[in-house]
Amino acid sequence: MRIILSIIVLISLGLYSVPYLIRDQAVIWLKGQGVENASFEKVDIHWLSGAVELLQLKAESDGVPPIKVGHLKVSVDYPSLLDKRVFINEVLISDVASGLHQQGDDLWLGPVNLSQFESGEKVEEPEGPPTEWKFGIANVNLSQISWSLDLPQHQQQLVIDNAGLNALYQWDESASTQLSIDALLNGARIKLDTDAVPLPDKKTSTIKLVLDQFPLQSVAKAWVPQLRGVLTTNLELSLDITGGTGQLSHAGSFSLDDFAWQDEQLTITDKRLAWKGKGSVELAQGDLQNIALDGALQNASIKVEQGTELALLMSQFNWKGGVNLLFADKLLSSIKGPQNLTVKDLKLRQSDLNISAATVTQNGPLNIQFEKGLPKQVKTQVGLNIAALDLKNPDVDLAAAQLSLASPLDISWQGSEIAGISAIPVVALQQLKLVQGGRLAVDLASADMSAAIKNMQVTQPVIDKIQLKGSALNVATIKDPLQLLQLKSLGLNNAFYSAKRISSDQVTLAGLKASYKQGQKPLSTIGEVRLKGILLSDLTRLVINDIRLKNSKTTISVTKKQAIKEIGALTKALATLEDKSAASVKKISTAKKASKGNNAAFTSRIGTLQLTGSNLVYIEDHSVKPTFKSTVDIKQLSVAKVDTGKGGLSPFSVKAAINKHAILTASGKMNLLGGAKNGDWKIDLKNAELPVVSPYAGKYVGYFLQSGQMDFSSSGTLKKGVLAGKNRIKLNRLEVQPAQNEATGNFNKTLSMPLGTAISVLQDSEDNIKLDLPVEGSLDDPQFGYQSIINRLASKGLKKAAFGFLTKALQPYGALISLASTAIDANKSGAFITLAPVNFAAGTNNSAADAGDYLGKISEMMVSRKGLRLNICGNAVKADRANVLVLLEKENKAKSKPLPPAELEVLVMERLQELASARGETVTTILLEKGIPKDRLFSCFPVPNLKDDKLKPGVVLGL
Repeated sequence: MRIILSIIVLISLGLYSVPYLIRDQAVIWLKGQGVENASFEKVDIHWLSGAVELLQLKAESDGVPPIKVGHLKVSVDYPSLLDKRVFINEVLISDVASGLHQQGDDLWLGPVNLSQFESGEKVEEPEGPPTEWKFGIANVNLSQISWSLDLPQHQQQLVIDNAGLNALYQWDESASTQLSIDALLNGARIKLDTDAVPLPDKKTSTIKLVLDQFPLQSVAKAWVPQLRGVLTTNLELSLDITGGTGQLSHAGSFSLDDFAWQDEQLTITDKRLAWKGKGSVELAQGDLQNIALDGALQNASIKVEQGTELALLMSQFNWKGGVNLLFADKLLSSIKGPQNLTVKDLKLRQSDLNISAATVTQNGPLNIQFEKGLPKQVKTQVGLNIAALDLKNPDVDLAAAQLSLASPLDISWQGSEIAGISAIPVVALQQLKLVQGGRLAVDLASADMSAAIKNMQVTQPVIDKIQLKGSALNVATIKDPLQLLQLKSLGLNNAFYSAKRISSDQVTLAGLKASYKQGQKPLSTIGEVRLKGILLSDLTRLVINDIRLKNSKTTISVTKKQAIKEIGALTKALATLEDKSAASVKKISTAKKASKGNNAAFTSRIGTLQLTGSNLVYIEDHSVKPTFKSTVDIKQLSVAKVDTGKGGLSPFSVKAAINKHAILTASGKMNLLGGAKNGDWKIDLKNAELPVVSPYAGKYVGYFLQSGQMDFSSSGTLKKGVLAGKNRIKLNRLEVQPAQNEATGNFNKTLSMPLGTAISVLQDSEDNIKLDLPVEGSLDDPQFGYQSIINRLASKGLKKAAFGFLTKALQPYGALISLASTAIDANKSGAFITLAPVNFAAGTNNSAADAGDYLGKISEMMVSRKGLRLNICGNAVKADRANVLVLLEKENKAKSKPLPPAELEVLVMERLQELASARGETVTTILLEKGIPKDRLFSCFPVPNLKDDKLKPGVVLGL
């Protein structure tokens, strides 16, 4: 019995001493590792319960972190050992402070150098049958754990306030295991709660993860030092997988604040990235079946920079929607789901391109189908809106207040190539401003467009049913400011576009103004332009069935150098649009080379062209003095069948008012463009005021038209470029005044008389002049122009008409009418037209027997032509001298003192002078008796002509 008691006492003493031995050996071991101060407050072994407790373990050395364990307790279940199970009932650890740090090449755990335990020998574990022992743990509880990591690439600080692990058993795979952590990692709160069944084939788990302002760079800088950001999460993750089949899902939110990525090439910053929603991943036998997301993603103040090549800024990026990614045979088969995208304050710079927008939104469902990993079909509803769009590059500066696009979209693929595109786009645009190359500016207040695209191939674009409405379009040059075009509205109806054909049922332009400087009159304004039936085929044939213009105004100003001011300004402004840069020249050269293969001539056809309403043409010509000013109002104009390709005859008709009162009508048919220059015409002009064209008459004819009206009619034909026709002119109360310029002399020379004289001859008792002037000449003759028309008017019009009238009025004496050969001769005689003289008997004042009849015809002519003035000039000739000399010699002989020969000759000349004067007076008296007013009869100072043997005694009459 003593022996048994002694054994029991020895065992009890041994068991009691073990904790102290362990404590002392541990302290000795720690000090053996270089620890300066090592201590245990207490080590307890509860042999009956299987629990071991350690209290207040301390291991400290100067200059290094300590190892402190306030409380450690491990409890083992003895009975489970009989079933080959290591079952730990409880693990309790609290008040722990320690960490790993590196000094030189050594790694330290607190004050213990771990590097000394490293062995160069590689230990191979013996192979054997798998162990039958199983492990299990009922409860692990950690609290007040402080752990630091201080390595060259890793500095971490973990403080676990509370952590727990419950129910992890290898022998009970269906048991639910819980893990929870409430800690601070690098100053950020982390909460993790899990409930999982991780051991059986059917694995389920629920994880709740909460991070509060966790700095990513604190753990990522060793591997990705470019990354910075603060992560906050509130997520719940669920896992339900059996043999590789099941689902992984999440719900909740996460945010990434002050995100940054910076390396040598790329810089990315994001003030805030936040996600809130849910998602899931479905697996079948380990293969992806479905990925689903439903929630909202928000970004704030995004900035991306790639050197000087790329810069992207967004103050806000928001995405909301639901997306499902379906997989088949390990490949993506479809993407489906509604989505809503909003971008604010977008700014993009890439090389020389700058794009900005206040907001960009995109709404619509998305449906993408894949086949063998390649896209097969995309179906979506596009709902794009862009506010304050701005696009700039060295050549283009574009801005739009609002741009929106709505359309169903269907894209199909054949292999890797797009097979077809279908869409019905509706586009709305507000306040578009475009500046091209600092040369051209385009402003558009608004535009609405719709179209239809059906199974279109990318290489062969086809767009149908195009509708367009626009308002307030302005196109202007910048370097030489000129408003090229201004439109109040424009419309395009049912248009079609393809590489081979461009067409439209109707194009309407309203409120058109063309070519003008601010504050000046436009070259042209048109109330409305309407084009119907437009077809452009192969870029070589243009057909327009009908063109209608209504209520237009056109201003034409001719400069002193005979150039049209408005056209000159337009040409000068258009010249500033030429891009003379090397790149542009190269493009033009390439385009010319490419166009050499297309030798087809461009042709066009217009079915009908009509002007209606009031179409005013204002003309100012400063090349003449005074300035010519006129207004033409085209009331109606119609031209049909104009074709540059066929050259057929084009019927035309026009009705216009000139300066309000003159009415012009014309009709006929002509080869207006191309062809053999055939046709016919008929023109009528009534009540045209002639003083209006006086500046042209003064310049080209040499006479100003002081007053008068004209009626004009013309008809004729054109055959192969040769004119044949007749002009009929009626002039009423025409009065002219010589301009005393070179043209006056040239015209008089051609006419052989002053124009005023011709007018006096031609004007009837009602002050009318009627002329028939033939139209003849070849359009191909380079001399055919205004000068040839003036020559025809002078020689074949006025001159022929005047001589025709005189010849007829003075029959049978008209054959003796003659013209002064020069202006000098006319000035000497006082007349440009010399009529047949009144004959007298030699040496007497007795007129010929037919003088009365002849002077009667002259009287009738002067009565019918009130403007005629008659010069009456009596003469004395050689035949008169002979008779007068005989009579004077008889008288001289009868005198008591005859005159000497010299004095007698003086007396002869006096008698001849008296005879000539008497003859003129006789004719004047006869004409006065016949009712001709004296103020229309002019006498001359007669000078006897004794040198010309051909002269006959008489009276010379001249107009």
